[in-house]
Amino acid sequence: MKADKLESVGILAGGIAHDFNNILTSILGNICLAKMQVKHEDDIFDLLSAAEKASMRAQGLTRQLLTFAKGGAPIKETASLQKLIKESSLFMLQGSKSVCELQIAEDLWPVDADVGQISQVISNIVINANQAMPEGGIIRIAAENLMPEKIDEVPINKGKYIRISIKDQGVGIAEKHIAKIFDPYFTTKQAGSGLGLATAYSIIKKHNGHIFVVSLPGTGTTFDIYLPVSDNRIQVKEEAVLLKGRGKILVMDDDEHLKKIAKKMLDMLGYESELARDGDEAIEMYKKAMESGKPYDTVFLDLTVSGGMGGAEAVKILLKMDPEVKAIVCSGYSGGEVVSNFREYGFKGMMPKPFGLHALGKVLNDVLKMTGS
Repeated sequence: MKADKLESVGILAGGIAHDFNNILTSILGNICLAKMQVKHEDDIFDLLSAAEKASMRAQGLTRQLLTFAKGGAPIKETASLQKLIKESSLFMLQGSKSVCELQIAEDLWPVDADVGQISQVISNIVINANQAMPEGGIIRIAAENLMPEKIDEVPINKGKYIRISIKDQGVGIAEKHIAKIFDPYFTTKQAGSGLGLATAYSIIKKHNGHIFVVSLPGTGTTFDIYLPVSDNRIQVKEEAVLLKGRGKILVMDDDEHLKKIAKKMLDMLGYESELARDGDEAIEMYKKAMESGKPYDTVFLDLTVSGGMGGAEAVKILLKMDPEVKAIVCSGYSGGEVVSNFREYGFKGMMPKPFGLHALGKVLNDVLKMTGS
């Protein structure tokens, strides 16, 4: 019964996340276009920037929904988690009686992680810690580097790890419940879904990490999270530059509002665009464009189309027509298998929703440059 319920939650969550990300894309697109029409020193520019940041934070809600959907695979980048740990924990305690004490190594080693999902893990555990202290208390969060010889203390594979410890002063967890706390739908709270710690466990496992809990009634609870250290260097993020270009773009999506805003954004970036409602129409339009001698330079394909052919099926047909097709997968299921491994499915790029003007310009520039256009 739990497995059936979990599958139902996944289907529901995926659908909600998809629709929600479409709406967020329209909101972000309109904000980006509005910002282009006002001066940086105007008060309205600051208001629009605040709305833009809030819209991007709303994307975190969909990440929670997608953890139990079929598309919960992490999209990893090499990153340091210092800032993320601090921001996630402090944000969750805003307005509560509890306070957070942080002890984070300044030289914390980088990990390969989906930063949104790891933020979700920290948030879920901090929420639990806060709820375990109804009258408030101190939540101590530490993050440190562990050399391989230190791993002998815990039953995990040898190697370099970072350890994140979250300790509360709460009522603790009864011994009979310890073995069940990571089970979906297990909860001792009157209000709660029982998915928070199951989500955390699932995410850490997908990152090849480990999560342990130590608790005694009346003495509080400690969660220890171990994440393997990355061999890669952290990529220095360049200042966002609006990349414009030229070309003929086909956009396939079943959301009319999203298509209209995408067209306006592409116009702003200097591209000529045409719109298709599903995979069948996109294939027909692509074929006619090739026959006319004026082919599309790039085609955006929405992964999931209500009642029609989606992007994964459409790109297979397009590749048979034109092995050099420059297809970009666009999806509200940002952690899905196709999005995570888009090249294996025949795409040259991917565009998770929601997206703004800068992200749209960058993915087009990358794909066109990569293919020598």
